[in-house]
Amino acid sequence: MAKKTAKILDGKKIAQAIYQELKTKSAALKRRPGLAVIMVGDDPASQLYVRNKRIAAEKIGVDFHLYRCGSKEFYPNITQIELLEMIDWLNNDLSVDAIIVQLPLPKKYETKKVLERISGSKDVDAFLSQPHGIISPLVAAIHVALLATETDVHGLQATVVSKNPIFSKPLAASLQADGVKVTAVTPDDPTLQEKTKSADILVSVIGKKNLITQKLVKPGAIVLDAGTVIQPDNSWVGDVDPAVANIAGWLTPVPGGLGPLTVAMLLKNTIELATHNQ
Repeated sequence: MAKKTAKILDGKKIAQAIYQELKTKSAALKRRPGLAVIMVGDDPASQLYVRNKRIAAEKIGVDFHLYRCGSKEFYPNITQIELLEMIDWLNNDLSVDAIIVQLPLPKKYETKKVLERISGSKDVDAFLSQPHGIISPLVAAIHVALLATETDVHGLQATVVSKNPIFSKPLAASLQADGVKVTAVTPDDPTLQEKTKSADILVSVIGKKNLITQKLVKPGAIVLDAGTVIQPDNSWVGDVDPAVANIAGWLTPVPGGLGPLTVAMLLKNTIELATHNQ
């Protein structure tokens, strides 16, 4: 058996330190921050994400409001117009500082139009705006993860494997701001291996088990796994084959890597928006 070379980045441990700071900031506000999450449908990964957000929010003193719809149990036939009206209502609710529409949405809804309906001042995911300078929680989580490796990233090559420009574009912009050369690629691109194999930093945001195998990874690379795949036993794995630990320099595990950091950055954004709203 090959010896594992990768250092494992413990996102849970880093997130706990962030939560201590956020709990203090939340307690200092005039009222408790409010985070509203709209979840449409029954996507298993979305249910996991939402549960983790609720647990973390309650620990640090953020009021968590979940609005479920578009599923068998909750308002199954909600139309896009009704979904937009729900967002309008939350935009006008003074107790709500931040709004999330959990992605992915079922195909019958126009994702861009739905996200555009969120007030710029409450766009905590920073998909279409950056109120008060906040950035996408996933992008921020990747930034924190790279800092934790204590690697000078200036001049390095990064490859982002993603099907969704909502994630890949802001991530590329953030990395480029740090002096990283960025290539974006989809998983079905015939040049996938060529582009990933040359990357000093490899980020995968797909949700496909074992998509990233050893043959796709440059020895010593920083491999950041942002994929989530629910298993039949309700456990979950990421995009990266565990054997990649035998060749990578750094690796974020699933679970316990970028997931906890992304939730922490989401709540950091929530408190930032609440601070400006009070």
